[in-house]
Amino acid sequence: MKTAALLGLKAVNGGLFVVAFALVSEALKPKRFAGLFSAAPSVALANLAVVVAMKGHAEAIANTRGMVIGAVAFTASAALGAAIARRHSVRMATLVVSGTWIAVAVPLYLLFLT
Repeated sequence: MKTAALLGLKAVNGGLFVVAFALVSEALKPKRFAGLFSAAPSVALANLAVVVAMKGHAEAIANTRGMVIGAVAFTASAALGAAIARRHSVRMATLVVSGTWIAVAVPLYLLFLT
């Protein structure tokens, strides 16, 4: 039951953060900055707020490290995928993006989170 309540709290909190960040992104000029306030950062902040309240700072730090590792892996895979997509097919770019994310995320996970 406690897990269901925690999940519900994360969902409500995440929704509130998404709405708040959407309002900020609508007010920004130029619109290219709106992506900085998209759903991912708002849901991450909402999740961290709930984790700190329910499980403490140590668990939030572990979650944050995981988020940073995922972001680093995403950045590397997106950069390489964009370069591959210009020269090859979308199917090839998709394979490269997926493989790059795994190739970057797994070693970082093993290095920093185990």
